[in-house]
Amino acid sequence: MNSAPPFQPAADAPPFPLVSVVIPARNERHAIANVIQLVKAQQPDGTELEIIVVDDGSSDDTADVARAEGATILKIPARSTGGNPAVARNQGARISRGDPIIFLDSDCTPHEGWLAALLDIHRRGVEVAAGSLALPPNLSWSARCDYYCGWYHVHPRRESGWVKHHPPCNISVRRDAFLATCGYVEQQPIAYAHEELAWQAELLAAGGRTYFTSRAVADHHNRPGFGNLLRRNYRWGYSAIASKAATGTARFAFLYRHPRLLIGASPLLAILSTAYILWCWTKARTLEPIWMSPAIFAARIAYSIGLAAGGLRWIARPDDRHQEHRPRWE
Repeated sequence: MNSAPPFQPAADAPPFPLVSVVIPARNERHAIANVIQLVKAQQPDGTELEIIVVDDGSSDDTADVARAEGATILKIPARSTGGNPAVARNQGARISRGDPIIFLDSDCTPHEGWLAALLDIHRRGVEVAAGSLALPPNLSWSARCDYYCGWYHVHPRRESGWVKHHPPCNISVRRDAFLATCGYVEQQPIAYAHEELAWQAELLAAGGRTYFTSRAVADHHNRPGFGNLLRRNYRWGYSAIASKAATGTARFAFLYRHPRLLIGASPLLAILSTAYILWCWTKARTLEPIWMSPAIFAARIAYSIGLAAGGLRWIARPDDRHQEHRPRWE
């Protein structure tokens, strides 16, 4: 992959007078102020920053803390089923006014130069600028293991270049391009994992492109706890076939067109995916995952169990495959 798009910004590249940063947050009172301050510190000259914190049913004073830092607050009522970051992102995009719209999760803290790197990619005519996720210091071993299980394709040591899709926690998209798509899938089980694949597949089909830049770095503060590690991987697996069979944006996308084969091979996939993750990190000259390999393997077993359970549900309930996912942009 190339380190930069194979073209340069035009001399008369338009400025970005207003940029929106949408931050979904749930019970993040201890972290949200720091995230907002780090974003505000990167405001370019001549550009207004609109920071929208979507309070996704918090039971603490996340909204009050964010408001005190100057953010625009949108509150979503609490649900018995918990939070839904896909709904929060769509709602934030709906009320936003800026171009581009940047989606940054509340557990991500951007490095210096993060915003400038994203805007530079847009100035080159690219619809979607995707940033990298770094491992912050002082995380517990389980949180570090969770990071290694999830972000082996989007870390800062990966070479920049074109990608088919990118996770939603550090990504910027031109306004018209995003609002021409279905937005984030709000229906479960997809809404908490792989919720970005549908709109990115639509954009790709329409000729839009996504460029990963390793220079737009944000630390991702993964949650601690071995149980959290297993649950997170199970969720990813449970929604994998439902989200990837139709979109075609996944790596090895051809496999998801054969769900029964994937379900039957799920035990073998745990071994192969563990080996692949370790290979990716070794290639990036990061060796800590090697001694964590038993925990990573346990996480991938959880992923495979989730894949089999979600895949069987997807096969048994074909009517669910045709649900309307499109938000009503207004």
